[in-house]
Amino acid sequence: MLLNKYWWILNLKDNEGKTALEYAKRNDVPWLINMLSDPSVIEKEDFDWINACKREEVDAVLTFVDHCQNLQILCRDASDTPLHHIKLPTINAYRSFLENSSIAELKNNIDIDGATPLHRALQRKDMNFAKALLLDDEVQRTIKDNNGKTAMNLLASLCKENEDWAKMCKLINVDPNLNTKFLQQGTNLDQMRNTLSVVAALLATITFAAGFTLPGGINSDTGEAVLAKKVSFLVFLLADVYAMCTSILVLFCLIWSMVMDSNNPNVARVLIDRSMYILMQSLYATLLAFMTGIYTVIQHSSLWAAIVIFVMCSLIGIAVNKSILHWVISKLIPGISPEKQYQTPANEEEMEIIIAKDEEKTIK
Repeated sequence: MLLNKYWWILNLKDNEGKTALEYAKRNDVPWLINMLSDPSVIEKEDFDWINACKREEVDAVLTFVDHCQNLQILCRDASDTPLHHIKLPTINAYRSFLENSSIAELKNNIDIDGATPLHRALQRKDMNFAKALLLDDEVQRTIKDNNGKTAMNLLASLCKENEDWAKMCKLINVDPNLNTKFLQQGTNLDQMRNTLSVVAALLATITFAAGFTLPGGINSDTGEAVLAKKVSFLVFLLADVYAMCTSILVLFCLIWSMVMDSNNPNVARVLIDRSMYILMQSLYATLLAFMTGIYTVIQHSSLWAAIVIFVMCSLIGIAVNKSILHWVISKLIPGISPEKQYQTPANEEEMEIIIAKDEEKTIK
């Protein structure tokens, strides 16, 4: 059947922005309406380039890749790439295949199930391909599929089931149980360590100084804090101490990571990764200390100003969540909305295609 092979055209729109289903309804074709309304009844055939990947026809795949001017757009629209299906006999064949400039751009693409090529290699237990991808610093290992599984989760399961996978991981110095949230493969540890140490030292200095310049001052007769019995002052003090302690803890973690760098690099990576998390806690506490300190000294004279400051600081504290921050910035600055970021051209050819489409829409 025609739709079995060209199923991907079902959701395409013509120049008027209408789909095949809308035309079927307009012309009152019941059987076609039923079929287009429930695409699951259509037995979808794989693309020719997917079948070539499965048959290990590397030359055919590379010819397709080299002559497809909008490969990135095609793979994105189809939620699929040659890397999700390619089967080659040796690791060297895989590494040569990954060196192709167009293929290299697809290493971290996800398919309809949210799986990366590394996910698929591990699921079909293709050790050569998995090894080639794990040795590539550009391949991300922490992307989660639709089931919430990362490639490292799958690799850890394989290592428990099969000793050969565990030996392979040990050979290439990959710890499948290493769970880092902020560090990606290929991250410059020295650069990140230096950046974190500067920020942590600055926070430690600020919070240390704030502990001796208390809001409301000190009673000259007794040496006690004037506002010591106020709840807001106690919150300020606790937040300030917490921020100082966590920032100093970050510095200790980074020092130990330098010691472990040569002896046990995996432990060093974990220490730096956890330092990032602890530093975020210090930043939160510093923000809390600031707004409670301001609130303590001005709540009686200018309550409205104290409330405004408290609300502003609270909104910043909420907005620093990565997902929320991305959404807020995309609304404030529409030019970097998630949709536009996702469609950022990867090369000049794709840029020309997008510009041509925009010009065509403008003319219309």
